[in-house]
Amino acid sequence: MSHPRTPHRRSGRSTLRLSAATTAALLAGSALTLTLPAVGAVAATPGALSAGIPTAAGAPVPFTEYNAATSPFAQTNGTRLGPNYQYGSLAAEATGRQAVQLVGQGKYVSFRLTKAANAVDFHYAVPDSLHGGGITAPLSLYVNGKATTALSLTSQFSWLYGTYPFRNTPGTGQPNGQVPHDFYNDVRYQFPKTLPAGTVVKLQVDAGDNAPWYVINTADFEQVAPARPKPAGYADVTQAPYGVDNTGATDVTAALQAAIDAASAAGQGLYLPPGTYTVSAPLNVDHVSIVGAGEWYTVLTGKNVEFNGKQNPSSSHVEISGLSLYGNVDVRDDSNTEDTGFNGGFSDSTISDVWIQNEKVGAWIIGPSTGLTLRNLRIQDTTADGINLNAADGPITGALVTGNFLRNTQDDGLALWSENYGDTQDTISHNTVDSPGLANNIGVYGSGTGDIISDNLLQDTVTRGGGIGIGQRFDSVPMSGPLTVTRNVLVRTGQWDAGWDYGVGAIWFDPEQGDMDAPVNITDNAIVDSPYEAFMFQNSNAYTGAAVTTPPTAGHRVSNVSIKDNLVAGVGSYVFQDQAPGSVSVSGTIATGVGIAGVFSCGAGFAINRGPGDFGWSSSTCGMPPTSPLLTYPSTTTFENATVGQATPVQKIALMNTGTAAATLGAIKASAGFTVSADPAHPCPTTLTPTSPTDSGNWCMVDVSYVAGAAGIRTGTLTIPSSEGRAPATVQLIGDTDPIGGTGGVAPPSNLALDATMTASSSLQYFPATNANDDNDGSYWESEDGQPFPQTLTADLGASQPESSVVLTLPSNWGSRVETLSVLGSTDGTNFTTLVPSADYTFDPATQNTVTIPLPPGTEAQQLRLSVTGNTGWTAAQLSEFEIFG
Repeated sequence: MSHPRTPHRRSGRSTLRLSAATTAALLAGSALTLTLPAVGAVAATPGALSAGIPTAAGAPVPFTEYNAATSPFAQTNGTRLGPNYQYGSLAAEATGRQAVQLVGQGKYVSFRLTKAANAVDFHYAVPDSLHGGGITAPLSLYVNGKATTALSLTSQFSWLYGTYPFRNTPGTGQPNGQVPHDFYNDVRYQFPKTLPAGTVVKLQVDAGDNAPWYVINTADFEQVAPARPKPAGYADVTQAPYGVDNTGATDVTAALQAAIDAASAAGQGLYLPPGTYTVSAPLNVDHVSIVGAGEWYTVLTGKNVEFNGKQNPSSSHVEISGLSLYGNVDVRDDSNTEDTGFNGGFSDSTISDVWIQNEKVGAWIIGPSTGLTLRNLRIQDTTADGINLNAADGPITGALVTGNFLRNTQDDGLALWSENYGDTQDTISHNTVDSPGLANNIGVYGSGTGDIISDNLLQDTVTRGGGIGIGQRFDSVPMSGPLTVTRNVLVRTGQWDAGWDYGVGAIWFDPEQGDMDAPVNITDNAIVDSPYEAFMFQNSNAYTGAAVTTPPTAGHRVSNVSIKDNLVAGVGSYVFQDQAPGSVSVSGTIATGVGIAGVFSCGAGFAINRGPGDFGWSSSTCGMPPTSPLLTYPSTTTFENATVGQATPVQKIALMNTGTAAATLGAIKASAGFTVSADPAHPCPTTLTPTSPTDSGNWCMVDVSYVAGAAGIRTGTLTIPSSEGRAPATVQLIGDTDPIGGTGGVAPPSNLALDATMTASSSLQYFPATNANDDNDGSYWESEDGQPFPQTLTADLGASQPESSVVLTLPSNWGSRVETLSVLGSTDGTNFTTLVPSADYTFDPATQNTVTIPLPPGTEAQQLRLSVTGNTGWTAAQLSEFEIFG
């Protein structure tokens, strides 16, 4: 594909009956068990599906999932978004391609439980701030009409921009790589008691819930078992001789590593009781069993939250289960391998029942490795892959990846990457992979012998990939095969690729770096509501021409592929898109709801050798759709912290012609309160050229700003008439005068302390004063424990300058505490005067443990000092960030 790939290297089920005679039965949620009809219900014509057609694809997850927009047990007075398949839209990245948006007080979405539950995980989106740091905003949670809590939602771990590998700096640009994306995150909550079936749980925008909008996609309700007690014979890490802190207040990396090493040497299991364990570096594991109290009870969090296995030889006999890993990764940095849940080599090991969120990767396994099982993992909201078996330093043999639930990974959900050696006799089965943000639900790059991909539920590919991608790519070893792909269900998989300017198939082959002639057997799979083609054979060289139908003169071949007894129930374009030279054998493949034709073939030299039992895809054509809706992004554009009567800074909105005929544009208009103007760098002409990978004339941008007529929120629409599609394209516009997220989405004032010299009256070893201005709220300064108060922290700015406020933070996952302190100032570093008298300041996790202290008007100092005289949470002064603003 057109994006580069950088290796990440070392240093409750519900049941839905599906009719194949119609594509209207869109799956409403993920993690479903699919019950497909008998053969007679599929087609009243010759050609039978085998008895192996999938009946229970997907992971056996512990929760019941409700889609806010489509579940019959969900109600809302908000706006239902979607279905939408366009990259850059909130709906396209949602499970089911639909979600509910709440704008303004009183808007709600509720869920009536069909099963008892005592916990819930919401998949949600809120807007970013204009400077890209994210916002944090509450949202009220009700149970049977009674206000229960306010959930803290954040966009800190979502919203990426620019070209691969992306960044946090907001911007909109060319369709091939500069589309704002990665909108979703997850928040979980455990109720004080079990809620019986029939209970109504509601999310509602109340006064103080000050995000301009909230989007709720899914709610996963489950009955969480009580915390697991210490198994017999295991050592409790919080007890002597280890004494590991499980309050989250201190960094326990060294203490926890010492406990792991001692348990490994003694051949003893290690138990992590309920609590929060703050770490800052990977934990090395080998020959050890580590058990937590459960995913909802034992939480490891901080920076570089990772269990690391050895390589050459790999770690072995590692057992880890019953805990959660919560990272703080908000951007993809392929130079850092220390932000992955499980990383390195593991043999004869089992990793199970672990919740992994906000990491770069869930599990990156590097060979050599034999006999590894990855089971019942819940991996969400990563900036790269979910699980990648990367045979870089040796083969990965006999791995079993099963029962895992993955959602919103920003690269492949699951991957077999035979980089230098083979992935051999590995099995990927009974997993659910939802909404991978880049690449495939499952990717195979090269392969060894005897790999199996079976019984997986794959849904809602976001961009640049399909449900299952099989390729000779990324410098992988040549495929040897056989590779078996069987009994998988692929729903709404595949997506438009703005680098190729045509769609990617649900199951697709890419011989980018060499011929592919290893045996691949694709049997008994169901492809449901694919937005583009069902099966695709990509050419290693780009197609060209105004209609992207002209094949190149050469390309690597694909052969020895058997496609047998598969069901295609709804496909937007073709059953087969044949662009590479080669051949495939097809039999027993039944298709209904074909969008354009059975086969796309434009002279690439590809042969389909048809056997008995095929039905519904006999037509053939050479041509992409001449008319196709305009691609517009971002589909929701938000103007935050607007001042009444003043225009906000402009935001850019892009539009692209995705059809193979020229698109004539009409007058682009915005609702009252919003103004639209030509973008100086990429103004929109009257006509956009036909889609073509080599022509930039098929896209343009407009600039939009907002003038608030009154305080509050205002919604509007940007309307783009054109000759494409049945109706004008639209973009949702939302203006808000509320200064949310601390900065309200405008460029924040500069934190003067970032360049200051930081000193302290005392510092605990490994917790220096410089931690308080490293722009990382996961690290912190702590004075020496038990030393008498007051303890001071001083920032020297180098010269006197105006200051208006200081902002103090503690790690956001710490419990509430009160610190008593005063603020002093000096112009010479010797004589200090009191600027703010001593007072109690509460650090509350509900407000991200942040305290803002205004300074007296006219304050101008070179040194600002905090004098701490008390701390209810510890016998020392503690601060993660001491920020100073002018």
